[in-house]
Amino acid sequence: MDKEKYILHGPESIWYVPKTTAGQQVYNALVRHSHLPEAMIDAHIQQKVSYKELLETTCRLAQSLQRCGYKQNDVISICSENNLNFHCPAIAALYLGIITAPLNEGYIEGELHNALNLSKPKLIFCSTKLLPKMQAMKQKFAFIKKLIILDVDEDIGSNESLSNFILRNSDASYKNFRPLDFDSNEQVAFILCSSGTTGLPKGVMLTHTNIAVRFAHARDPRIGTQTIPGTTVLSFMPFFHALGFITTLEYFLLGLRVIMLKKFDSELFLKSIQDYEVRSMIIVPLIVSFLAKSPLVDKYDLSSLKQISCGAAPLGKEVGDALLKRLNLEGISQGYGLTELTVAVTLTPDNEFRPGSSGAVVPFMSAKVIDNDTGKPLGPGVTGELYFKGGLVMKGYVGNISATKEMIDENGWLRTGDLGYYDKEGHFYIKGRLKELIKYKGFPVPPAELEALLLTHPCIKEAAVIGIPDKSAGELPAAFVVKQPGKQITEKEVYDFVAGQISSPKHLRGGVRFIDEIPKNATNKIKRDVLRDLVTKMKSKL
Repeated sequence: MDKEKYILHGPESIWYVPKTTAGQQVYNALVRHSHLPEAMIDAHIQQKVSYKELLETTCRLAQSLQRCGYKQNDVISICSENNLNFHCPAIAALYLGIITAPLNEGYIEGELHNALNLSKPKLIFCSTKLLPKMQAMKQKFAFIKKLIILDVDEDIGSNESLSNFILRNSDASYKNFRPLDFDSNEQVAFILCSSGTTGLPKGVMLTHTNIAVRFAHARDPRIGTQTIPGTTVLSFMPFFHALGFITTLEYFLLGLRVIMLKKFDSELFLKSIQDYEVRSMIIVPLIVSFLAKSPLVDKYDLSSLKQISCGAAPLGKEVGDALLKRLNLEGISQGYGLTELTVAVTLTPDNEFRPGSSGAVVPFMSAKVIDNDTGKPLGPGVTGELYFKGGLVMKGYVGNISATKEMIDENGWLRTGDLGYYDKEGHFYIKGRLKELIKYKGFPVPPAELEALLLTHPCIKEAAVIGIPDKSAGELPAAFVVKQPGKQITEKEVYDFVAGQISSPKHLRGGVRFIDEIPKNATNKIKRDVLRDLVTKMKSKL
């Protein structure tokens, strides 16, 4: 128990955290829900998978992995757009103590190199669309031994389809399979890419216990999305992203009926809510704005929708209120978290909706707000850096002890780099970031990565990247550039240079501005607040 003043603790949990592994919990849940006819429906093609089929596929896939020599602590990856089979390898891996490292389907070569070198997967499950990209990676990295295709029935060349891999390596019946037992506190379940605020993304190791704590939150009706089996939820967040990946896994744990979109499509999104009578969904501020403002919404019956949760970025009060009025909802649940904190560490409790608040500390966690000058905890209403401790704190960054020690102190407190405060009732409000991460439509854009790329151009001497506020996207990446003496380059050439080498969310949509010198402090750190002031004085031609 901390003896310090101003330490906030989450409430007692309604659910305990079982001593069983996360894999055993998912297995037991799938057995329990095996009578339910619909686990997930692909809204694009109306194809579905039942809970019994999900149970059989994951058990037989786990058996196949065992018989092909994959064992505890081996790493597999999944690189695919959202599809019905995306979570099957991850669940099978949870059964066996194999580690899953999802890959961003939008990554291009350099980004993939970094992500693959972090996790070093022996086996990659991919879609037909991503197969050429993964074949190129297999040629480059000797640790990748095999590719398996998720979304076809027949093999493509030497690459087996998921169904054939299972058919050739498992028993016809799954009923004799049981998940393995191991130390949940130590066993890594997932390696997820961090946001990369200080450079390239790092590999965040989440343990089976981290996931089990999230499962306890999902089951808790005070903070869970929906807890009644068969309830219909919509899932369109990218499955490779921590939020989409882990929340969809929780939906299966609870026996929900998941309507899946490969990506956000306005008409299909609205039609799916109407036709499938969606009750609950997790969205980002950009979609809140769409629902509040788009005339398309009036074409559809969204009356089934009773709960909306919003995450990934702060939600403005005006747009939130507009949505509540339009859809006749009581409130929007909000949350705050990091990949390093297993997605969400504060959530709106018991429908205590407060405009601008990201909720209160969840069970099994503690929080404090620290004055960065004194290092001491602050009381209500005073802004400082947010620190958290407890069952959601990651095990660490894979292969990076120094970065782990920078993030988590000797007492187990994780420093978020985010600024915020709490009110007298313990509700948190996020004010900004000490970290310089840009959030474009909820996607993390690390300035350091863009700056390093810009500096590779022969005409660029110095560069700095900041986020410019934008009502629709949240923030737009914008660059300040100092030209090399005697060299010429245009704003469009800088934009195109970046766009040709990096995934779409990181493009310089906020524009390019040329200046004589990048403002820096005495320790050579970029003074980004000065650059933000400059934005109001300068106009980009883009």
